[in-house]
Amino acid sequence: TTTSSSVFPRECGKQKYQPSSAHRIVGGVHAHPNSWPWQVRLQAGNGLCGGSLIDTRHVLTAAHCLKIPIVAQDYKVYVGLHDINQPIYEEQEIVAERIFMHEQYNTNTQENDIAIIRLSKPVTISDKINVICLPGAEANNANETVWTSGWGTTSFQGDVSPVLKQTALHTMPNRCGQIYATYNNQKQMCAGAYGGGRDTCQGDSGGPLMYESNGQWFLNGVVSYGHECARDGFPGVYARVSYYVPWINSKITTA
Repeated sequence: TTTSSSVFPRECGKQKYQPSSAHRIVGGVHAHPNSWPWQVRLQAGNGLCGGSLIDTRHVLTAAHCLKIPIVAQDYKVYVGLHDINQPIYEEQEIVAERIFMHEQYNTNTQENDIAIIRLSKPVTISDKINVICLPGAEANNANETVWTSGWGTTSFQGDVSPVLKQTALHTMPNRCGQIYATYNNQKQMCAGAYGGGRDTCQGDSGGPLMYESNGQWFLNGVVSYGHECARDGFPGVYARVSYYVPWINSKITTA
């Protein structure tokens, strides 16, 4: 077998274009183009969300991004994007084929706010498109630096960012349980910036919360909810991906 350099990168969670190291993203910076190659943009009508490629046919996103009843063909996934004002090539737009919303998703508490989108055709891995690694069940990421990215509004009820933005956050394992009555630390994660000022915002929903380990990036959270944006003392809540890995594997192997 021959390996071609065009099949870069060959492993999950690796990127050709390194992220900028500066600290939707509120208080964030413009990402280097295609430095988060698993980041996708999900569109259904006027609704916008983020998502993450977890293999060449499946995107992980938030259940609250979906409209009931779910019509898979209404959803389009855009891969390899950076500036949403640039022309989109045909191969970058993929229609959904099937959607798996978590069966126990609770619209009131946002518990189990997770969903999988199966694409109508596989993406082609390239310099600009790759999949992110799923974490092991033991990943707890207490007090770690994590990253998030998205095209969401850059202030509470503000305008959407045309270019992908990123920001560094800290996991805050004990904070969300003190301020959000329905927070469940087994199924959810808490992350924010000490002193406020950096957060995810509307339109970043469904997007990734990520950490790096030995040169590979892992998806440890899915953007779920918060209180306004980047308010001091109000970190964001994320679906804890490690808890859902068995559910994810059962769905992506479903015919």
